[in-house]
Amino acid sequence: MLTKDELSWIRCVLQDFEPGEISPSYFYKKKTKFERNQNREKVRKELDALRNKMKSYTPKELLLFKNKKERESKGLYNFSGIYIIHNSDKDIYYVGQAMRVFDRAYNHFLANAGNDRVYKDFCLGNTFRVSLIPLSITSFSTLNELEDNAIRAYDSNHNGYNKMPGNVMDKYIFRTDEYQEAANLILDKIQGLNCFQVLLMTANE
Repeated sequence: MLTKDELSWIRCVLQDFEPGEISPSYFYKKKTKFERNQNREKVRKELDALRNKMKSYTPKELLLFKNKKERESKGLYNFSGIYIIHNSDKDIYYVGQAMRVFDRAYNHFLANAGNDRVYKDFCLGNTFRVSLIPLSITSFSTLNELEDNAIRAYDSNHNGYNKMPGNVMDKYIFRTDEYQEAANLILDKIQGLNCFQVLLMTANE
């Protein structure tokens, strides 16, 4: 529960808040989406160049390399990055991210383990190639940034297998440091509570 002093401080921090005010996070998301859409062709060229330099894998090879010993016997090691699944017959894509790409990418070719549409087309005999790209060799700083830009570059959300767009933001942006401190304090207090408990706590305060 929030103490009276904590509630008083939160009210003081938020006293200049205007209902309906547009948050800095909203502006950041709109600006970032616009810039990333503008850069789609540039990102596509960067990722295509990396895909052409690196070995791509068939689903059968990925399923074989899920075994760590088998993988490492070929000099292959897990890494943090994205995987780009290309259906060569339909010329459409799926983009995903993982801290260990070899442990994740093959799941899409197993029943009830990954993207159901990828698996369905795989079972129908469509031809797939999968490219695994380490975050460390790209121009991007986070997996979320890399994945979202790749989804836009390959149009895999609107005209591909991705059901959702990528993450544009890794964290919210606050007007001031005090706004963030107030938000963190509230979140700490309600962590582990269900919606009814939160409403009851708010009503009691």
